[in-house]
Amino acid sequence: MPKIVLLTAAVWLSLGAALAQRLPGVELRPARPVVCPARPENMFTRQAPPQAFLHPKASRRGQAASITVTYTDFTPEAQAAFQYAVNIWQSQLNSAVPIHVDAQWTSLGRGVLGSAGTTTVARNFSGAPQANVWYPIALAEKIAGQDLNGPGQAEISANFSSEANWYYGTDGQTPRGKYDLVTVVLHELCHGLGFVASAGYDPDTSNGDYGYGFDTGTGPALPFTFDTFIETADGRRLTDAGIFPNPGTALGTEFIGGQLFFDSPLAAAVNPAPGDKRPRLYSPDPYSNGSSISHLDEEAYPAGTPFSLMTYAVGAAEAIHDPGELTRKMFDEMGWFVTAIRHAPQLDIETPRAVTVTASVESDGTVTPGSVRLSYSINNAAFTTVAMTPSGPAGQYQGTIPNPGTNATVRYYLSASDNETRRIYTAPGQPAPGISARQTYQYVIGPDVTEPQAAHTPPPYLFDTDLPFQVVVQAADNLGVASVTVPYSINGRARTPLTLARQADGITYVGTISSAGGPIVAGDELSYSVVVTDQAARANRTTLGPFTVPIVGLKAPQNQYVNDFNAPTSDFVGVGFSVAQPAGFTDPAIHSEHPYPDQADLTYQLLVPIVVRSEVGQDTVKFNEVVLVEPGEEDSEFGSVSFYDYVVVEGSLDGQTWTPLADGYDSRANPRWLAAYNGTTSGDNSTAVGTPALYAKRTFNLRDKFKAGDVVQLRFRLFADEAAHGWGWAIDNLSIQRLSLADQLAVNELSVYPNPTSASQVQVIAKLARTTSGLELRVRNVLGQEVRRQALAGAASQLDLPLDVSGLRPGLYFVSLFAGGKTITTKLIIQ
Repeated sequence: MPKIVLLTAAVWLSLGAALAQRLPGVELRPARPVVCPARPENMFTRQAPPQAFLHPKASRRGQAASITVTYTDFTPEAQAAFQYAVNIWQSQLNSAVPIHVDAQWTSLGRGVLGSAGTTTVARNFSGAPQANVWYPIALAEKIAGQDLNGPGQAEISANFSSEANWYYGTDGQTPRGKYDLVTVVLHELCHGLGFVASAGYDPDTSNGDYGYGFDTGTGPALPFTFDTFIETADGRRLTDAGIFPNPGTALGTEFIGGQLFFDSPLAAAVNPAPGDKRPRLYSPDPYSNGSSISHLDEEAYPAGTPFSLMTYAVGAAEAIHDPGELTRKMFDEMGWFVTAIRHAPQLDIETPRAVTVTASVESDGTVTPGSVRLSYSINNAAFTTVAMTPSGPAGQYQGTIPNPGTNATVRYYLSASDNETRRIYTAPGQPAPGISARQTYQYVIGPDVTEPQAAHTPPPYLFDTDLPFQVVVQAADNLGVASVTVPYSINGRARTPLTLARQADGITYVGTISSAGGPIVAGDELSYSVVVTDQAARANRTTLGPFTVPIVGLKAPQNQYVNDFNAPTSDFVGVGFSVAQPAGFTDPAIHSEHPYPDQADLTYQLLVPIVVRSEVGQDTVKFNEVVLVEPGEEDSEFGSVSFYDYVVVEGSLDGQTWTPLADGYDSRANPRWLAAYNGTTSGDNSTAVGTPALYAKRTFNLRDKFKAGDVVQLRFRLFADEAAHGWGWAIDNLSIQRLSLADQLAVNELSVYPNPTSASQVQVIAKLARTTSGLELRVRNVLGQEVRRQALAGAASQLDLPLDVSGLRPGLYFVSLFAGGKTITTKLIIQ
């Protein structure tokens, strides 16, 4: 069954559901792309760009968005068409946070024009209209009013076919048989901006499902914001788990029933469809993976109608340069038009007192007078609602919760509405039907005995060039964090502890371990702990660790490297790999974890840099391998969304930027691997186990990516997406730029003197390119019979030694120098 792949792995460390209501933190997760297929029929339709694009001063939006695109492998004409579509979307959106797009021009397979999606989804950020609901990151940042996934990080990832028969014009006059690139870009960006469901369907079980689960795995799967508006013809919300268990066949039935709708009063007001005004979604039978649910229905909005951009396929000679008012209103319903309530939740207090609640209300419209309210409950009593009054800067409001006395629990929430949508927004946001109960902020009054919560991921190792080392900790407490300190030692000797500095987000603390307290070099061992102390009268503490981190360094560069891994080695460092000998293997080799984990990026780096040779054929990286990793779709190309797990060998000049020596590959690279991978399975995963019989040879050339004289670091890498996995990778008998003896000897530099000779002894002279051991001299006559043999002790790079030829009859002889099965030969004439 085809799959959709996770595009990124950005994760914010959650500090637990108990503190989620008290923190300004946000949780991020990877997301999935949506596929846009080509429709072969010629539509001969054209929809002009929206008025807000053609006449910016008449725009309904007060502030246009800024969309920046990073183009990879685009032709100039394709880039121009793409940018035209970007400019249209900028005129349709209102966001103070820049949107970044990564766009790839690549092969996508037959019949696929493009695929795109949000790189990340976020939940429980500032101003989120719904609690415990995933929002596409561009929309989440618009609502939050700040960057959430990191400066410059892409919010949308998109791929466009380099092989489609494109029309690159921007006039909408798309010829017969061609596909309008502007239309497809508008369509795909719409998915990345939020027109995407998290639905999935398993034809083997008829189960439908949606969403991502909680970190603990014990809670229900959480929907995308798009999911929360999907309902049946009779008005039942699909996210209501009491009606539609998730996963379940009831969901599956609806996913292929052709009767799903997007419940949006805003969209219904502009929908020209007769009868039911709710936007109708694409839900065909059979289910179309990558297209179903995340599109408008083709029959309800056929080509040529104003709202046809977001139907599942784009036809030839079809130009739609306007997202359409229906899509715009659906976007507004999801949060592109929003009234956001920003509030720093009250932490617990030990001394009873009244609490003043302050909030800032920001709206894309105008706040309804008197609608900003504070509702509170003391010790689970009924909620009391009071109006909040304007206070301080414009948009700021205050309300007061009276002193409830000691040992009290206070729950509260805020609400407001705007004149344009007349919807009621709350802080915290409220969940979708069937997801969880009403959300409130909460604080407790009384003596505190709760330990702080903290999260920190130590590195498995550090290069000496990584120093100074930045320690990053997430910490929070119901009363507030007083300090985060890091006691540490080098080789068992304690140094002055670090005090970490709190960052602007309120839960991240940062400090630096450096050589200021004394040298830290390769071979040292760093040990440290993290101690978090709260602000209670009787301080509570949480300690993480101790952690032990080796400091490693690169070794001296070499012209060649050879290792059969039969002896212990300290030449590699990494994560998810080791030199091991699993059951069934006759000797050790490099092995990944067996089986390897989902959603992983495993690396194993050679600490010996290689100086790239200039001689043709002498710049090779050779090894034997077994690759049992999930194969991509047939005919998929490395880097495309349908090329799933893979292994790759990479090189780097600086240890930071890595270049594949050749395209990554998977089990499809060898028929025996593919047969083994598919031979035994459990669910989506392969349970096949690698054996020595599956070893195959692999060769790369360093000068395909690097030039002679470059000093290159090399590493093995296994990438896994979030879905199926297999046994993994084994690598043995690694040989990098290994030279034969003949290669090591300079031309004409094996010689015998004097030659010809009548003496009983001659001198053998040789100059080697490198120090070599196991050398042996042999002399043969013209019949090939060996008449002399002389082993040379130790290792040498130059030879000038006597050879006894006494007793040999006059004639022609061959003097050979042997090492490791290789030889170089010269002639000797005895008179």
